[in-house]
Amino acid sequence: MRHVCLSEHGRLLRREPHDRAEALAAIAKQRPDLILMDIQLPIMDGYAAARRIKADPALRTIPIIAVTSYALNGEERIARAAGCDDYVPKPFSPRQLLAKIRQYL
Repeated sequence: MRHVCLSEHGRLLRREPHDRAEALAAIAKQRPDLILMDIQLPIMDGYAAARRIKADPALRTIPIIAVTSYALNGEERIARAAGCDDYVPKPFSPRQLLAKIRQYL
């Protein structure tokens, strides 16, 4: 999982946690406004991570947008069943992704 934040000065800050526990702890501590979840993650796939986040009452209101190269029929349904609020298949245009982000912020 990559951890990306927008600083108060408008710069993107990116950090890659060492493992899923560190990533989930960072989400719990920093309470991001939105999570862009890559589904193809090592160790814990994005669906499992989304389920863990949505199972936590303190985090379940954080919108999760699945970003994936899995563009198979039914994949969006699987993403939503895992707790993702929306779905953007790769490749996507920056405008498409920004439009999705704006829906939730």
